[in-house]
Amino acid sequence: MRLTNKHILPALAALLLLSQTACGSQTQTEGTAAVTGDAAATETAAVTEDPGYDYAGKDFGGAELNILNFDSFYNAYVYLDFEGTSGEMLDDAVYNRNRRVEEALNFKLSEVKYQYNGWQDSQEALIDTVTKSVMAADYAYDAAYLPVAFKSSVITDGYLYDMYELPGMQLDQPWWDHYINDALELNGHLYAASSPLHLQTLDMSDVLLFNEKMFTNMGMDFPYQLVRDGKWTLDKFHEYIAALTQLNGDSSFTFTSTGNSVYGVAVHPDLIFAMTYSAGPRLAEKTDTGFRLTLEGERWYNVADKLANMLHRESGYALDNTDDETDSYYTKLFRLGRAAFVTAEIKMTMELRDMEDTFGLLPMPKYDEAQEDYYTVTGYSTALLTVPSVIENPEMVGWALDALSYDSWKSVLPIYYDVRLEQKGLRNEDSIAMLDIVRSSLAAEPTLMLGIAYNYVSAMDDAILNGNVNIASLAASHTKNLEKNIQLVADAFAD
Repeated sequence: MRLTNKHILPALAALLLLSQTACGSQTQTEGTAAVTGDAAATETAAVTEDPGYDYAGKDFGGAELNILNFDSFYNAYVYLDFEGTSGEMLDDAVYNRNRRVEEALNFKLSEVKYQYNGWQDSQEALIDTVTKSVMAADYAYDAAYLPVAFKSSVITDGYLYDMYELPGMQLDQPWWDHYINDALELNGHLYAASSPLHLQTLDMSDVLLFNEKMFTNMGMDFPYQLVRDGKWTLDKFHEYIAALTQLNGDSSFTFTSTGNSVYGVAVHPDLIFAMTYSAGPRLAEKTDTGFRLTLEGERWYNVADKLANMLHRESGYALDNTDDETDSYYTKLFRLGRAAFVTAEIKMTMELRDMEDTFGLLPMPKYDEAQEDYYTVTGYSTALLTVPSVIENPEMVGWALDALSYDSWKSVLPIYYDVRLEQKGLRNEDSIAMLDIVRSSLAAEPTLMLGIAYNYVSAMDDAILNGNVNIASLAASHTKNLEKNIQLVADAFAD
């Protein structure tokens, strides 16, 4: 459904329900290859063949394209425009992209920046800004980058435009991120999409970093060749963190800032899901109109057991802390040389540019050697391109967003990889080779991004950290709520 002016008054009632549905529908899940876009995302990773772009002589008379966007997000690259060039190659590429496309289509891009000031509250407030604009029919925003998982009612209550209905949108072309868009499409509808116009989807993809100095001191081989040989598995990861976990004279693994103990891995709880995903089990399968839950099975039990054995808090192998005011904060723990591995988003390679020890990048491990591919999942909190359901000039919006995405794919994306990551973020050629594997294994979990199973996965992550995961019990306690959320999404994507 797409809201128009005639829907605004009835939608006032729906607005009252937003706060009730925010937590219940901010949920996450997995699906099969057809669901998640597990196929290699080579069209996103690099420009291999440029088909060119036909602007079709479009002239939008200087109309303004207003795009709502966070001003920052935990050091991720979320920037859409700049006041001028600065000598920073990536920033300048973004600036020049905008000016070229503006001139070609005769419009003006205006980025409306929304201040980010905290987890979840900011995400929900940003989404509320769009829903209120639609309700008021004030045409304030032509597009918005929204973390829809935090409040999927923005989709289920009809506040977003179907991307397939926008003129000029060539969503089948390589400048769109098919690994995400194919995952988010249902029943021929697409309400949130991704392209290299916004680089957060790449920055928020989940990997492992490891401290090379620790490996050298322990006389251990780096895992790079294991990855190349298809032998980087959960069992190998367990072997490494068990060998690298050291008390170093401390009486226990209880963290103290003055202690010497070294943990196998510093963990962000949300990124446990990325390890689960990389090992192959999926929470749902995609159907023609929605999703079918697949919460159990031997693979699920085995993966959960493997992760619980190595990551539970009493093992000493892992330490999880998301309080960035403390020294045991997972990023700081790794930076200080108190953890051999860290679960990370790709953007962390930039955050750690001044880290004294050299670190390497790896994909998340496979389940076993029989698993054919590595999978690198994009974090659910990433902002996706959306268009409010009430806009003045759909033709201008569609053509401008598509052309900007094309130019980004051609001119910005290569610089993102070559400069931001390979030259500034990574330390060695092996890590750059690993990045190529990550780029070819990008995947998206739609039921996570569409806000279906967050509560379930959070409960599973917590159970793994406590070493007490029971897949059957988790499924039984969450199925009713999951099926409710699936139905809400299915209804929103129905004809």
